[in-house]
Amino acid sequence: MGQRVAKQQMQAGVRLYHQRHHQQAVQKWTTALSTLQNPEDRFITLGYLAQAFCDAGDCEATLHYALLQMELASEKNDEYMKSEAFLNLAKAYEKLADYSKALSYGKASLQHPSMDPRTPGYAHLSLAMAHLGLSQFQQSLESFEAAMNVANTSDDRLLELQICVGLGVLFTLLRDITKSLIFLRNALAIVQTVTVEDVHAKYRALILLHLSEALRLSSECGNRTLHARCMCSLADIYRELGESEAKETITKSWARYEEAFRIMRSSSDRQGEMVVLASMAKSASESRSHYSGQCECQAISLNKKCLEIAKMIGCKYAMLKCHLRLAELYGQLSDDDSEEIARKAASGLTQEMELFCNFCGQRFAMKDESLQALRCSHIFHEKANGPDLSKSK
Repeated sequence: MGQRVAKQQMQAGVRLYHQRHHQQAVQKWTTALSTLQNPEDRFITLGYLAQAFCDAGDCEATLHYALLQMELASEKNDEYMKSEAFLNLAKAYEKLADYSKALSYGKASLQHPSMDPRTPGYAHLSLAMAHLGLSQFQQSLESFEAAMNVANTSDDRLLELQICVGLGVLFTLLRDITKSLIFLRNALAIVQTVTVEDVHAKYRALILLHLSEALRLSSECGNRTLHARCMCSLADIYRELGESEAKETITKSWARYEEAFRIMRSSSDRQGEMVVLASMAKSASESRSHYSGQCECQAISLNKKCLEIAKMIGCKYAMLKCHLRLAELYGQLSDDDSEEIARKAASGLTQEMELFCNFCGQRFAMKDESLQALRCSHIFHEKANGPDLSKSK
């Protein structure tokens, strides 16, 4: 009798979650977990909890339930369970910005057979996001392509949605805004077809980061770190306005940055901390006259803090931007030695990330320009890609 009730609680939790009663759903699953004895049912419930906390941005809780899944899969020596458990571990570590572990567990998931044909697609997506976090753009593009193949084969619109958002982020980082907008618009079109309301709100907020509506939507779906990223994006907009508007306008951006940083720190979201610090560093570097009491020293300090976190999680692109800003700041202070060190570091990172076109030899991702990716995932300036090569793609 107790097992039947527990299974009913599992199913009730799913219904509540789809109705956006997230806390009640988690309570149902937690209660069911304390009673369930069937290993398969326990494994599925642990997966529900891992996904729920992942959606809420609670990375530590996601990791906790993914590890419990892994223990159960190992006890049963079930290859199909291991595939799902490895995937949830990859998701958790990617959100925690531990990209090396995310890559390891994502690859492990792909090495095991999966009962759900969509699982490899989500494993490839985790690999793509981890590579993106490490600024390994070509590897990221390859993994996005592999994930998209699974999405097309399995007709998984939610997976396709997440891939489009990820590709939008990738091309934004590479400063090809045209391609970024294409993928984000595709994502926005897909999200209109998603019928589950909490999923719709979550991804619509993610796509509309630069609009105030995203704040409301991210709050509705209960994701504090996404809410903080929305605040940071709005702060970026206020900062841009502040370059030509009154001092009070840009002061609002600083308040949003500080609040966003507090949320990221309390959520242990290292990548989020880095993103907010990068925006604060850029703001302080470009608009020092707007902030009373702030000078080159403040801008240098923020860039160094951002650089420290970027090094910790291995995000070379963020490290590159910090070094470039530091080089400019040191130049304004006539600190030639420090400027030279920063420029050499930036040059080395550009080489490591291969941010240069093999046709014209010029760097990309330094300014807005159109890029092209070949089937081998090498990225070039579109203007430098000759007609002969275009035919061979």
